[in-house]
Amino acid sequence: MILVLGTAEDQHAAAIYNKIIARGNRVSYFDPRLYPKDMSITFDGALPLTGTIRYRDGQSAIDLSSVNSVYCRHWDDLLASTGAMGAVPDAVELRETEASLGSLFRGMECYWVNPIESLNNARYRIHQLQMIRTQGIRVPEIIVSNDFRRVQAFFSLTNEPLLYRPSGWNSSSWNVGQIDDIARHISDLPVTPVEYQEYIGGDEVRAYVIGDSVFSGVIEPMHGDYPAAINSDYVRPIELPQEGKRICRRVAATLDLRFCAIDLRITPEGEFAVVDVDANPMFLHFEQTTRLPISDRLVEVLIAADVDAYDSRMIVNA
Repeated sequence: MILVLGTAEDQHAAAIYNKIIARGNRVSYFDPRLYPKDMSITFDGALPLTGTIRYRDGQSAIDLSSVNSVYCRHWDDLLASTGAMGAVPDAVELRETEASLGSLFRGMECYWVNPIESLNNARYRIHQLQMIRTQGIRVPEIIVSNDFRRVQAFFSLTNEPLLYRPSGWNSSSWNVGQIDDIARHISDLPVTPVEYQEYIGGDEVRAYVIGDSVFSGVIEPMHGDYPAAINSDYVRPIELPQEGKRICRRVAATLDLRFCAIDLRITPEGEFAVVDVDANPMFLHFEQTTRLPISDRLVEVLIAADVDAYDSRMIVNA
């Protein structure tokens, strides 16, 4: 069985669930907001984990030992949504609920897209880029600081524009400016640490890595802002050269991601640079625009893991 973790409003999780259903495979949808009010969960303290999920509305129970692959796009958001359908739980109740779900899913020894710890580590974007750099792959020069004098010293030899934003604000857009311009407006910046990043020019490419498959497109902005907005701009599908695909697969392996989106720059000299990695990417707009089979391939990977685990279990029990 395949388990899809997501809320009812998560269009991407729902799309994967519906495609698995359409192919005739066994799949269940786990909405954490039903727990514990409208769902009961029982599992033991041994590994491999055994247990049951039961819905109070009469839906079929889920035997946890039958789950062979899991799709989870947003682990933190999944836990944060717990209790949203009923009264808001107090801090102790929420902490205990999160602890039980965290223990449950960490104890499920099956194929995860993506592993929980990899999703957790994806919050630390700069650390991701540090790990990618150790593989000999170019990433932007970056400094995080609330001491602007150090920033000026770091970028003192460049006349290129810099990207900057408050550190850790993954949903905030980048600002663009040269170091002298930023200095004149330093009082407008927040007190929190700010990320300053080298601007790398060239074609803006988004590549989706799913297992060994790489699907990519050039993002052609409808405006002059940087970076291009993936949901509003035109995406032209391209076939990356083998070196580009090799880099994408290496990035995914380094971060232990089975499914991710990688933002690349291909410089005028033909060099590849990785500027960001999204471990829980949206893909519907990209897929609709490029007609690349991203969700189909993702479903194939989940089904293959489910079938392989089932076959192995049958052989052992024969």
